[in-house]
Amino acid sequence: MPVIIDQLQMSQTRGAMATTNPLENLQVEASCSVCLEYLKDPVIIDCGHNFCRVCITRWWEDLNRDFPCPVCRKTFRHRTLKPNRQLGNMVEIAKQLQVTNKRKIRDENLCEKHNEVLRLFCKEDQEAVCLACEISHEHRSHTVVSLDDASQEYKEKMQKCLEPLEKKLQEIAHCKSREEKKPGELKRKVEDRRQLIISEFEELHLFLAEEQEILMQRLENEEKEILQKLKENVTELSEQRSALNSLITEIEEKCLQSGMDMLKDVKSTFER
Repeated sequence: MPVIIDQLQMSQTRGAMATTNPLENLQVEASCSVCLEYLKDPVIIDCGHNFCRVCITRWWEDLNRDFPCPVCRKTFRHRTLKPNRQLGNMVEIAKQLQVTNKRKIRDENLCEKHNEVLRLFCKEDQEAVCLACEISHEHRSHTVVSLDDASQEYKEKMQKCLEPLEKKLQEIAHCKSREEKKPGELKRKVEDRRQLIISEFEELHLFLAEEQEILMQRLENEEKEILQKLKENVTELSEQRSALNSLITEIEEKCLQSGMDMLKDVKSTFER
């Protein structure tokens, strides 16, 4: 029996966690984890879980000590049951809400004018009607079919509407996929262009470096040629200076000679 209760409790707990209906949540909280019905004379045990007084009493009826909780399996040395009147009031509220909800659901399927079950569907007014509405002056000349036929007809129409919508959805998905690929394609193109620019500038830098080397070598050669010419000019001027110094010395010496000696070689002196 504990295994069965565990399974029921796990199913109930999952249902309570999955639902988003506040009334269903309230009904789960107001239910006993043993009998799975609304709590009757609810009592709380030491671990904080609540049960019907009868259910927990039967659960422990063959035990004299070590009383386990059917939910969390925590064990207690003593049998302690405390009435939970506040939870009992909540159980009554949950019952009332359940009855009210059932009545509301039932009323929603009734005709507001004739208080009869809505079994037909008026195509002109696009609304559910009862048998009294069908023969009334308001709908007498209208096309009225059963709810099942109308439901099937509109279901088929909706299916036909789905086909172009699904096709459009596929087109949008295709366009979306194509657009999502474009950033990657753009990134690859930009990267290729970046590498091309880098390569072109590297080639340009290499070309400029070679041109610079050529120009620098040409400038160096021109400098050497000019320096060589200047050196030759200096040498030539030095030689001319030496020759002039020799001539000046010779003339000065001639000037110191006597008239006859000076005139002997005067012709050779002026011919230089």
